[in-house]
Amino acid sequence: ILANRGVLFVQGLPGLLAAGGFRPDKIPTMQEVQEAGSRIFESTSCTERVDVFVSHRWGAARWAKYVNLCLYLNLSAAVVCSLITWVLATAVMILRAGSAGNLGGNRLLLLVLVYLPMGVFFLMFFVGQHAIHLFSPTSLWVDRACAHQTDHELKRRQIQALPVFVAQSSSMLVLWDDEYFQRLWCQLELATFAKYGSVQKVNILPLWLAPWLLSALVINLGAASGWNLLWYGISPDFLYSLVATVQARVPQNLSEPVTSVIIVTLFGGMVGLLASIPWAVACKAKLRSHEKMLDQMANFDCRAAQCTEPADRLLVQQQVQHLFRAPRPQKASHTASSASSSSDMSEVDEIDDGSLDAFNGYIQGPLRSVVMENVGAKLHVPYGLCLLAGLPMTFYSSVDILQCDEACVASNGFKTFSSYMKASMVTWLVNILLVYPIFYPVFLRMLKRAFSVQPEYLQFILAVISSVVSLSYGYFCSGWVFGLFYLWVQHGMVGLLPLLALLVILVLQQQCLFGSHRGLQQSSADGTYRSLHAFDEFTI
Repeated sequence: ILANRGVLFVQGLPGLLAAGGFRPDKIPTMQEVQEAGSRIFESTSCTERVDVFVSHRWGAARWAKYVNLCLYLNLSAAVVCSLITWVLATAVMILRAGSAGNLGGNRLLLLVLVYLPMGVFFLMFFVGQHAIHLFSPTSLWVDRACAHQTDHELKRRQIQALPVFVAQSSSMLVLWDDEYFQRLWCQLELATFAKYGSVQKVNILPLWLAPWLLSALVINLGAASGWNLLWYGISPDFLYSLVATVQARVPQNLSEPVTSVIIVTLFGGMVGLLASIPWAVACKAKLRSHEKMLDQMANFDCRAAQCTEPADRLLVQQQVQHLFRAPRPQKASHTASSASSSSDMSEVDEIDDGSLDAFNGYIQGPLRSVVMENVGAKLHVPYGLCLLAGLPMTFYSSVDILQCDEACVASNGFKTFSSYMKASMVTWLVNILLVYPIFYPVFLRMLKRAFSVQPEYLQFILAVISSVVSLSYGYFCSGWVFGLFYLWVQHGMVGLLPLLALLVILVLQQQCLFGSHRGLQQSSADGTYRSLHAFDEFTI
């Protein structure tokens, strides 16, 4: 399915030829077309059941479907492998140096502890299915491969047997795009699974999700590189000269945390300015598509669906009516033949309308409720997804801790490297769990306001400002975490009380941004988005 970067999902004859092993840019003979279809079909295998029935719109973008299937199949393995690589690389660097305190100033730390594990992550994300399949094979039913595309008689019989394929699937994966609910065949697949499966086993994966996550990872990778350049690539005298005038007006015992806040906030503003355009584009697609998906489900009507072949409409609607038809009451007596025939016809019409309405109610009610449970409202992003987007900064935490030499340890008020490392680990843990994930929900809320104005040039300006402000705010909080932790270490109770107050504020902020869906019962289905959303139950 994912071979040649998802070439199977290329629409039309070029996709058929490429997936069948022929050049897609040539004019094929009839025999080559037939052979391409046969090769694709023969690459599949017979089975009693499949793990996942993949439902998608044929006209949706190939790359979007490809990267989202990579996310669905490979994300967990990519995260685990990158974390293992990070831990092992850190251990090897410490062992080679003799101790953790001997790595100060080592320029290889960023390359080995950030770029290497992130490289492993991207490698596993895009090609990990080859390794995963050896240990935990996942079977999928995809119409482009499992339904013969050139043997029309066999294809007709397979389409008629579609309910059997759906019923024999353990779960359904919906690769949702803006027009998914408008396609009649997509509706039939959903209706069939609703009849023979469970609504809790329908996993809806919006096609904006994978591009959004990948863009966030790249932005955070750039932020980690910039952070390293800021602290270890620029003269410290230059940095502290930026805040010298502020330090002169601040009490001496507060100069260190205030300096940390100012420098880190300025850094956040610079990152926000550089990332504003790609970040705004990715988040705008998320806002628009997410709202459209929920609106389409709320106003769903299967009668308004689009179908390429008019003859297919009656076939599909009859199948939906059969699936959602209410039991017919038994008649106590029989009337005349003509009257009975007329009555039965009118009842069939009523039953047909009732069946379609029942299917509409299924989409508008139970299925939409499950989607809201798993993906939330349009301004909601699962906490687990935000935590994952900050993976490069998680890896960079070890670089920041280990790169501090003796002079750095002394300047931060610590007597030994071990005490500095313990305090820094706690500080980074607070930032990773409570600060860095808030970038995304804060930015989405600001972006919604920015896109509510009419002139497009003003939307662009406000989007850039929103990016700068949201990242500056996040790093402002991060700066206070670093500053107050070190203040606590240096001055005891003087720094402890404001530190505790800050932690309480951060926890409450985290609950406000991610805890709005606590009342919804989490389902037990094994879905990627669902597992990411489960982290919303996180508490300190």
